[in-house]
Amino acid sequence: MEDEIKALSAADKRQHRQTRSKPLLDDLRAWLEKNIERVNPGSLVHTAMGYALNQWPQLVVYCEDGQLNISNAAAENAIRPFTVGRKNWLFADTPKGARASAIYYSLIESSKVNDLEPFAYLPPVSA
Repeated sequence: MEDEIKALSAADKRQHRQTRSKPLLDDLRAWLEKNIERVNPGSLVHTAMGYALNQWPQLVVYCEDGQLNISNAAAENAIRPFTVGRKNWLFADTPKGARASAIYYSLIESSKVNDLEPFAYLPPVSA
């Protein structure tokens, strides 16, 4: 359904979600509530069902605002380089070196996210 509405305005997306997605989600919640007690409480399925019910408001919030995306993949992809960088900083020889690496990394990744040329923010390299 989200593929069908990706080109619509935020108001139209919200309307579409309210009329088509929300009823399906309401049915899913009712099914989860009805069937969670039928599953072994120690099972992974029970844990997953309980998690879905406990996180329900966060799961369906995208139906209330057409500007929200159903997936957070874009946000996760945007922060992934910082996470990789953080792991790399563990191997810096000195705290000053780690700080310098973090600054450069932040400048480069921030400029990329904002469609700017990263090298415009770096000092010229001297030989």
